[in-house]
Amino acid sequence: MLRLRLQRALPFVASPPVLGALTMLLLASLAAKEPVVAEHDAALGAQAEAIARIVQQQFAGEIRRVMVAIVAAAACIGLVLGGAAGVLVDVHDAMLERSGVGRRGGPRWRLARALAITLALEAWFLFEAMARRPQLYADRFYAHGGIWRTTQVLVTDVFGPFLIASLGAALFVAYGLGLPRAWPRYRVVLRQALGRGTHALGLLAALLSMHAAPPAPAPTPAPAPTAAPRDRALAMREARPMNVLILAADSLRADRLNARTMPKTDAFAARGARFERAYVSLPRTFPSWVTLLTGRYAHHHGITTMFPTWRERARDFDALPANLAKAGYRTAVVSDYAGDIFSRIDLGFGEVATPTFDFAELIRQRALERQTPLLPFLDTALGRAAFPTIREFQTAADPRVVADEARAVLRGREPFFATVFLSAAHFPYAAASPYYKRFTDPAYRGRFKYHKPVGLAGEAELDADDVRQVRALYDGAVLSVDDAFAQILRELEDRGLAERTIVVVTADHGETLFEHGRWHGHGDHLFGDEGVHVPLVMVDPRANKGVRARQVVRDVDLAATLYELTGTRAAGELDGRSLAPLLAGATLEPKVAVAESELWMGDTPGIPAALRMPVPPVTRLLSLDTEHHSEIVLREDARALTTMARHRMARDERWKLLYIPTREGVVFRLFDTENDPAELVDVAAKHPAEVARLKGELFRATLMDKRLEQRGDYLLPRE
Repeated sequence: MLRLRLQRALPFVASPPVLGALTMLLLASLAAKEPVVAEHDAALGAQAEAIARIVQQQFAGEIRRVMVAIVAAAACIGLVLGGAAGVLVDVHDAMLERSGVGRRGGPRWRLARALAITLALEAWFLFEAMARRPQLYADRFYAHGGIWRTTQVLVTDVFGPFLIASLGAALFVAYGLGLPRAWPRYRVVLRQALGRGTHALGLLAALLSMHAAPPAPAPTPAPAPTAAPRDRALAMREARPMNVLILAADSLRADRLNARTMPKTDAFAARGARFERAYVSLPRTFPSWVTLLTGRYAHHHGITTMFPTWRERARDFDALPANLAKAGYRTAVVSDYAGDIFSRIDLGFGEVATPTFDFAELIRQRALERQTPLLPFLDTALGRAAFPTIREFQTAADPRVVADEARAVLRGREPFFATVFLSAAHFPYAAASPYYKRFTDPAYRGRFKYHKPVGLAGEAELDADDVRQVRALYDGAVLSVDDAFAQILRELEDRGLAERTIVVVTADHGETLFEHGRWHGHGDHLFGDEGVHVPLVMVDPRANKGVRARQVVRDVDLAATLYELTGTRAAGELDGRSLAPLLAGATLEPKVAVAESELWMGDTPGIPAALRMPVPPVTRLLSLDTEHHSEIVLREDARALTTMARHRMARDERWKLLYIPTREGVVFRLFDTENDPAELVDVAAKHPAEVARLKGELFRATLMDKRLEQRGDYLLPRE
């Protein structure tokens, strides 16, 4: 009886779909042979062993769950690929019969060919995906050197996604059609083959349609300027605007809003007011967004770090989205990986289309990143639905995907307040093809060919070619953001919403790109303006157009401005003021912009050790809040030290003062940014009156935080 059952089961087991499933399971198991977090993980540096131990002890169950999901995905993908391969073999054999050649070989030969075609299909999908988004595969190919590096360079630089897709399709079609003399009867043959076997070709076609990335958008002209209304001087007060749309990009520098890297957004800015000197007060994503949407400095709203505790997040922030929701607005936020902050805090958004973030999510991410054979299928619409963790991949941020989601938001009920936040300009600057190579040197073969990874390990010095490459990658990522913004603005035009929508273009902070030896990143220090100077454009169809405001404005001013333009108000007092008069070309009383740095995320070779307080590595400053979804939070016993170590800044239109705490005392540096925009020459000794004035402004603003006090020149926590 058992033998009979085995005989009956043998045709099923020895079938192309099952063979395909077994093949993909084998490939997935080979890809997962290393632990999710290895003790020698180079990206984690000296902390790799400690992190690996935490993962093994506390998250073994999560690892098992994600591995089960990977096994299921590999089996399903293999079934489809194997089934499609079997159909292709049957079609080929039938075409040979029709041409008089007859079948070749028996069942084993059929299975061998099906296996070969399954592997060929996998390679086809892999190479097309690699050409389209090379950053996902660089660690397994380019970084390994030798034949692996050569393969990826050929795929990306010689063939490209279109040629690989076209050649692969042509080869598979040519194989299926067989000999030319049988081609006139291919329809009958195909119908017979599908009738005998499986409908896997249909499944493969669906997989192909989902696998294909959104086509690179054709150059979209910037939305045409609307006709100038009658006298627009402060006409925005005549009626309440129906909608507000914030378009923002992580790490977007003010100087990149130009005709080279953001031509469409640059042209759109002419429709409204461009604030040329806008500054954020804490250049890290989480605290900066809370400041932008509350109109209050970090010491007032309480989110002073990228790693706030549950208690700090679980409060009423009296935020702009919440107050607009009370006034009848539909509120929504759409983002990819950098926008995971919005899933961890309630600012009043009724619709939140962003990834999540906690330690368990990091484990899922690490497990999926290793699955090179499956990534071409996981980085699809179906794959992202089955594995939402893909949205958290820094190497898979695609502004076009977010733009499509944002356009869907614009089709909903009015009035709306929508925030669209794109992550592509954040390191590792992993823009998809063709953006990542738009400004790069094709001859470059250094470690940053496709992206600029950043880990906890120390980084070797960069040479001039490396720096040029990193800046070019960043510019390509910014260009991809520009195209996404243009798609969303076109949706506004097409739906007739432009005349009743206020549009804001801005960023949470800027980016330092090795200018004057100051290294790379944002928020570690305040030397130079690159990390705190952001673009700010406001287009209100009722206000003047072509306004260029050169006054210093601040992140806390955005919410106050939108409250006035929408005719709503916050419950409490704001730190900012409305910029509405500037939209009409008027002026406001000058204000000083203040800012502070955040945790030092790693070594910053460009900043001398004498100009920073000694602080432990960031992994020793953080802990897991296991009571609240394994959130990564700042340790309570690290707060005093990290607060004391912050650099601080006060600046006006000309002068910039830096407050730099060190073990030997506080260092003050003054820069004349009018004559020294690079901030290379300290003129504090020559202008003591300016030092005293800006120091007074800085201390007055900082000591509004009742948790701080002044001791000598130090600003210290009271405890």
